[in-house]
This record gives sequence, C-alpha cells and structure tokens, in this order.
Amino acid sequence: MKPLFQLTRSSMIWLLVSILMVMAPYITVVPVWLFLLALLTVGWRLMVHSGRWSFPHWSVRLGLLLLVLVGLLLELRSGSVMVVTVGLLVGAFLLKLMEMYHRRDALVVLYVALLLIVCSFLFFQSIPMALYSLLSLIVVTACLNTVYRSQQNNDVWRPLRRSALLYLQALPMMLVLFLIFPRIGPLWQVDMNTGQSFTGLSDSMSPGDVSRLTRSAEIAFRASFDEQLPPENQRYWRGLTYDRFDGRRWTRSQVGADRIEDVGSAPVQLLNGPDYRYQVTMEATGQPWRYALDVPLSYPATMRRISDMTLQGKNPLMQRMQYRLISRFAPLQESLSAIRVRDYLQLPEQGNEKARKLALQWLSESADVQDFSAKMLGYFATDFRYTLEPPLLTQGDPVDQFLFQTRQGFCGHFASAGVFLLRSAGIPARVVGGYLGGELNPLDGALTVRQYEAHAWLEYWDSDSLSWHRLDPTAVVAPLRLEQPAAQLFGTEPSFLADAMLMRNGFLSGALLKQLRLRYEAINYGWHRWVLNFHERQSGFLQQLLGDISVVKVILLLLVPGGLVLLAVAGSLFIRRGPRKDPLQKALQQLDKRLLPFGLQRRNGETTGHFFTRLAVSYPSLSDEFAALSQCYEQIRYAENANPRLQQHFRSIITRCCASIPQRKAA
Repeated sequence: MKPLFQLTRSSMIWLLVSILMVMAPYITVVPVWLFLLALLTVGWRLMVHSGRWSFPHWSVRLGLLLLVLVGLLLELRSGSVMVVTVGLLVGAFLLKLMEMYHRRDALVVLYVALLLIVCSFLFFQSIPMALYSLLSLIVVTACLNTVYRSQQNNDVWRPLRRSALLYLQALPMMLVLFLIFPRIGPLWQVDMNTGQSFTGLSDSMSPGDVSRLTRSAEIAFRASFDEQLPPENQRYWRGLTYDRFDGRRWTRSQVGADRIEDVGSAPVQLLNGPDYRYQVTMEATGQPWRYALDVPLSYPATMRRISDMTLQGKNPLMQRMQYRLISRFAPLQESLSAIRVRDYLQLPEQGNEKARKLALQWLSESADVQDFSAKMLGYFATDFRYTLEPPLLTQGDPVDQFLFQTRQGFCGHFASAGVFLLRSAGIPARVVGGYLGGELNPLDGALTVRQYEAHAWLEYWDSDSLSWHRLDPTAVVAPLRLEQPAAQLFGTEPSFLADAMLMRNGFLSGALLKQLRLRYEAINYGWHRWVLNFHERQSGFLQQLLGDISVVKVILLLLVPGGLVLLAVAGSLFIRRGPRKDPLQKALQQLDKRLLPFGLQRRNGETTGHFFTRLAVSYPSLSDEFAALSQCYEQIRYAENANPRLQQHFRSIITRCCASIPQRKAA
C-alpha cells in the first residue's frame, strides 16, 4: 500500500494540468529559458511518478537554483523589476515541483500557482484573460481537492465538477463584494513597469519614424463622445510637440517641457469654436504624455497641461487608463515671450542652405505669415509624392535633399521641412506628433485609433494675431489622407501593416469577420470602461443605491447579502438526507427491488459472492453476468488501485440484469 501522504494518480494529473495552465500566459513575459526549465521539471517529475527515475540529488537542485538566480540577475540589467520578480516566483514554483513528494509539498506548489494566476493580471487585462484565469482557478481548486482524497477514490473528473460547483456557489458573494466593498489604496508602492515593449510615438522624431508605425495595427486608444463626433478631417489627436532640431532629429527641449500652465491661470485664450466632451481609454505607452483632441480645455487633476498644449501625467503610463476631456477646435491665442520666440526659432547654425535661401525668397515676396504659408503649401503641391517608403536621407543636408532631390516622403518629412522653412523665415513654429482619424465602431459609437494612423503636422505662430495655427502639408500633398481611412489609402503600400498580416490581407476585413471583430472590440471596450474602472464610479453607484452614504448602511449592505448566502449554504447542509449512499450498494438495492416479487432478494448477512451464485442457479441464462458482477465487486472492494471505470461497469451489468428479469411471476 502507498503511504496516505503520497500523491495519487489523479492528483498528479491535475497538478501537471494546473502547472501548464498557470504557465501559459507568461510565454511572452518571462525569459524563454524558464520554459525550458518547465519542460525539465515536469518531465523529471513524470519519470519519478512512473518509477523510472529517482528524485534529483540535492546538488542538482542547488545547481538549478543557482542557475535560475544568475539568469534572473542577468535579466535584471536589461529587463523590468516586475518581470524579474515574477520570473523568480515562476522559477521557485518549478523547482519545488522537482522535490514534491508529500501532500504539503503539493500544497505549496498550488498556493504559488494561485499567486501566479493573480500576477498575470499585471500584464493582461482582457476579457479572454479573465475567462482563462477563472478556468485556471477552477482547475487549481480541483487539484487541491484531489490532494486530500484517498488512494481508493481515483475518479479523475469528479474534482473538476465539484470545483466548478464551488465557484458557482461563490459567484453571488463575489458580485456583492465587487460592487460594494470599497477600494483600498496600496499599503506600499511597487514598480509597475512590467517590462513590456511599447509601440507608439517617442520623445524624439526623425522624418521616417512616423511611417514605421504604419506597420502596426495595435490599438493606441479609444474615444467615446458624449454628443456629436468631430468631422473626419478634424480628428487631430495631439500627443506632444517637438521644438528642438539638431539637423536630423526633432526633440523636446527640457525648458519647454517644464513650462506648466493651469486651467485657471493659463495666459492663453481660445476663439469661439465647437467644444467636444469625450472619454479616452488609452493603452500603455511607457511615456508620460496623454492624447487629446486639438486644445484640451478640461482634464483630470492628475494631469498637467504644458504651455505647448501637451497633456502630461505624473508618471509614465504603464497600464491602461481612462480619463475625460473637453476640447475646443479654435485657434490658440498666446503672447510669446522673447525666450519662447527664440526657442521656436531654434535651428542649427549651418546646414540646409538651399532651404534657408528659399524661405528668405518667399518671405520677401509675402505680405504676411498666411501668404508665406500659402506659398509653402503651393510648393509642396507641385510634384511631391506622399509615400510610406521614401528614399533614405543619408547624405548631405536632409532637408535640402528632401525638398530639391527626392521629393518623396511621409507626413514627418513634410512637417519637419515645413517647420524648418518657417523658422528660416523668422516665423516661430513647432512639429506636433499624434494621430489623425479613427475607425468608427457602429455598435458602440466609439472611435478606435490604431498605430498605423500616427501622424505629424506643424503649428506656426502669427505675430499679428498673436495666435497659433495648425498647418498640415498632407492636406495638399495627399488630401485623401484627411478624408479616407488610412487602411484604404495605404492598402497598396508593401510596408503598410507588415506586422499585422491578417489585417493587411483583408482576413479581418470581410463582412462577417469584420462584424465579429467590431463586436469583440465593442465588448472589450465596454469591459475596460466598466469593470476595470468601476472604482471611479463606485461612489456614485452606492449613492444611487443607498441615498446618503453612511457607515451603518454600508455595513448592512455587506452583512445582509453575506448572511443570506451563508444561510443558503447552511440550509443546503441541513436539507441533505443523511450520508451519501455507496454507489455499489445503491446498484445492489436496484437489483433487490427487481427480485423482491420472487423472494430472491439479498438476505441479511449474505455475502455478495453467495448472493450472485444463488441468482445464477435461479437464472441460468444470466449466469455469466452474475459471475462478472461477483468478480467486479471483489476488485472494487479489495484490489489496490482499482480502475475507477469498474464502478460504471458494475452498474451497467446490474441494469442489464434488471432488464432481463421479469417484473412479476408468470401466472
């Protein structure tokens, strides 16, 4: 006989299934070599369980532990603290599996598995991930159930059914706690940098950077408007501005980034224009700025508005967040100081001489700033080509090379060259990076802005009207970009959506698949707006439910549903009619009931072997069945590690015998 503390076969099966399910979400998170360790530990444990190998020597376990620690220390130099921490947890989880023998060892492994399920939400918060985590919890709980089962109770599927029933019973209390229990802030702060790579705009830009974003179909953010949507050609989503040029790249000057303006005291004014109220659900970017339409008037207190109208959070955005904004589409009036005028006229002392001369020529022929900008747009509208794959500007002066030689570029090329020309003519200007457009989902009315809609334009300052004006050279070079979706305009470009081939090949654009995609995105967007951000509206929900919120009402609201759930559980325990009947005895009672009219039922103290032998004499045609019943019963009761399917086989023979025995004596 196996010791009572040793794991059963069903426990080992569910334990390995639990390990595989818990590890699966971390495929793209932790280092790949940890999965090689997983294959080693799981394989070794299977060989030990089958009796082919012995448990690893302590020196082997120590060596593996040291290798894991050294590997994670190396990952720490280039990775995230959070990823390394989770990796350490995964490594300990796998190494513990190799020495697992007693029940208490299995409990340690399963408790760490529960912790890893929770940690997966640090990296993924989608609906499929929530459903997968719930399934993982059910499997781990089923494995916990098998750990305490006897060697004779080897039914593999029963623990899973009991675990699913347990979570179904806990669902009402879970909903009550989620809706009512107040959210408590963390007792300590943790570095939430999960080490994931981000796609999007960075704090520096060269002309070709924006075009590279068109390879990706990842979602940048989603927006829902309270009333009407802005026109398609006005959906300019401001991200950040670039005011420093080194001859090849545009960056943000630290001086400009530190100038903060509050809503109440900002020295800027807006002319009359339409206001838009909307909510943005922004994906993680690893950057501090937030996206907004045109000029944000109202924004959360956790953000600040810089003088260049860029919204910036306190910390880099490492997790999805939601915020409400009010924006106005109108020229921005602002009096620039001499220092800021100098900042927005900054250019390298030398370089791109042909572009400088061209700007001075236009300036001498122009009556005002608007006339100069019209000449510049007219020049761009001649024989320039808008393309995602422009020639590389590797030799000489890049602006001159673009304006007078290649004449092919994306939005970043035109915005960069335009600001250079304006500044060469003494007109303050800046490059603005963001997004243009957005796919409307007719199911929920939300706009989905993807990475391939990244865009760059420019703003110049008119000293006569003391106002900033948006100028987009794309409007004259490729006017369809402002009217058509980017996917339709760039569909023939080889590099467009090169990293999202399903979208590029139209696999997700067909009628049926597109409807399914839009449906999923609408559901997922609703999930992020409601479930993941419920704490933001919890107080309003409680106020609608309770009226004036008080401590007594909240306590009663927690105790009453909890008491009802506990009362229902207690009632179900009292209603049960005695202990559960043995399945073999239940089957024998079924046979006794059929034999009762003939007086052949089992007698008190009669063994099953004698009982089936007596029945074989009375019913010779069923002698084989009764012999099989006698043998099956003895194997179930007395054999070690009996096959769980024998009980089902025993019941099926009983059913067949009952069907062959007449219901009453022949007349």
